[in-house]
Amino acid sequence: MSQFLKLIRWPNLVILIFSMSIILFFIIAPGLKIQVFTQGLTLVQFMLLVFSTIFIAIGGYIINDIFDIHADSVNKLDKDSPVGNSISIETANVLYWAFTITGILLGVLLSYLVNQINFGLIFLFSAGLLWFYSQKYQCQPLVGNIVVAFLSALSFGLVWLFQFYALSNDAHIFVVVQSHFGLINRFVAIYMGFAFTVSLLREVVKDIEDYEGDNRFGCVTFPVKFGITASKVLALVIAYLALGTSIFIQYGFYKSGYYLLLGSFFPIDILFISVIFILHRAVSKPTFSSLSVIIKIIMLIGVLSMVSFYFES
Repeated sequence: MSQFLKLIRWPNLVILIFSMSIILFFIIAPGLKIQVFTQGLTLVQFMLLVFSTIFIAIGGYIINDIFDIHADSVNKLDKDSPVGNSISIETANVLYWAFTITGILLGVLLSYLVNQINFGLIFLFSAGLLWFYSQKYQCQPLVGNIVVAFLSALSFGLVWLFQFYALSNDAHIFVVVQSHFGLINRFVAIYMGFAFTVSLLREVVKDIEDYEGDNRFGCVTFPVKFGITASKVLALVIAYLALGTSIFIQYGFYKSGYYLLLGSFFPIDILFISVIFILHRAVSKPTFSSLSVIIKIIMLIGVLSMVSFYFES
């Protein structure tokens, strides 16, 4: 069981579920002034969305481990991948297809329930992107990084997308809440942008960390093609842009009177400054590993900051 939990990256799944729940309970519901699961998405529909998302994510983790089995033998000497060791490649393939197909089917069912069956293509598209990422995009400079960052941001947007169309099925409620749509659109865009930027930064740092294994097995990531120095410059550019954007967003919070949200972003600013400071001096794999952890903490604090909106709405 421990190896299976390791295979599916259970901490990442917990954060994903946590993120989707928080944006619904602490941004969308209070922003629209509606009751969760009684107006808009029902509990069953939201669970379908969550399980569809995490099943497709699990499939992505598994197929990534299958394609990365050789590079991981160098990049993760202290973290043996279950695939090829405690879990055979054949079993991993079966698990990949089982989770991925189930996730897509759950997404199609949800799309049908909100009368938007064409939205089932979103889940098929996401699963396809994860497969192409593992097989091809992962070893192309920046392409794989952008794919992962996009899918990370998509999980925030999906909650609002399906909530919006679930609300549209009740004309009375839709008319009552539509004046608040602009506010929700802005906040969802802010957090989608935040998730994209932070994920992109972490992906670039992780590629630097994994340089040795990727280079040995012909995976042409950005560091392999352009070198460690150029990759550090790219990571620094993203980090500086992220810090500047964070400060700009805080200014918007200040002007709009969201003082709790303003304060909740201060730890993010401090951590971005720390990342920039460490990046300027980073030369060893352990340092880049530490940076990766700090960036994960930034993402977690960013998700938690959404709770502040609940008390100011």
